[in-house]
Amino acid sequence: MKPAHYGKVALIQNPASGAQDSEPRKRVRERLEGLCTVLTEIIVQPELNIAERTAELVRQGIDLLVVAGGDSTVHEAASSLVGIGKPLAIVPLGTFNNLALSLNLPRDADAMCDLIAAGHTREIDVGLADENHHFFEAAGVGVDAELFPMGEEFKNGRFDSIARAIRLAIHYRQTPIELEFDRPVFEAYHRSFRGQAPMKKRRGRFRKSRRRIKLRCSFVAIGNGPYYGSNFNVCPGANLEDGLFSIGAYRDFSKLELIQHFWSISGGRRIYNPKMEMFEAKTLQISSPKRLYVHVDGRPIGTTPVRFRILPKALKVIVPG
Repeated sequence: MKPAHYGKVALIQNPASGAQDSEPRKRVRERLEGLCTVLTEIIVQPELNIAERTAELVRQGIDLLVVAGGDSTVHEAASSLVGIGKPLAIVPLGTFNNLALSLNLPRDADAMCDLIAAGHTREIDVGLADENHHFFEAAGVGVDAELFPMGEEFKNGRFDSIARAIRLAIHYRQTPIELEFDRPVFEAYHRSFRGQAPMKKRRGRFRKSRRRIKLRCSFVAIGNGPYYGSNFNVCPGANLEDGLFSIGAYRDFSKLELIQHFWSISGGRRIYNPKMEMFEAKTLQISSPKRLYVHVDGRPIGTTPVRFRILPKALKVIVPG
């Protein structure tokens, strides 16, 4: 099969992502030079606004954007490609590479360049929070949104964040929230892992609830794809192409149980827990008496109330054929 040939290709390289081995990055550049007429390479520096630079590249008429880096770099670049129709190729050179994992992309740079040469694409869904914040992995409301910034501080060498995270985990309490869906709650209620008898009982309660339901929980995960953070499979079964959020309410977990569950779903492992309740919807509004922190793909964006909606097939990506 004849490899694809692109006119203008832009390559965004982030040397700070993942391992500091320069060889894969050099190999990506060499391979791309043989697949296009014009290659523009951008090396990420601390002062670079990746989203703005990507938007500029789109205006210049690129045919393909290649991002060689981790989740954060991919997030910033992809945000400027939503709804544009220009394909994105992800060379997963970061630490966790959640979107690449969801798309079943190879970690090997040469293998990913082979996929770019093949040119097979898919259009995937994108999440949008408060009409302003795109996300490709998952969003969260509650205690996990407070913990995420501390995790980033720890990765950047601020070890005092460990003590703050432990204090937060010890003192958090389940919080009442209200979920409002775009459909009747009974229809949105995808499945319960509490066992058949409790599920039937709860379904009976949901049947009477129109589009809103009040719950007490530790946090709510809104999954576009199944993975976020340290490859946490926080929304098992989430699908990037079904036009729906997979919404997980983490209820009735003790502190120890919540820590154990997150350990069990790290590294992409798919573990169901009987204390999770799952819903599916195209839009979701979350409100609460107490303001709760909100994140998208690990980025804090504010507090509740917050509204999420799905953008179906809004991002074109290079994937295995």
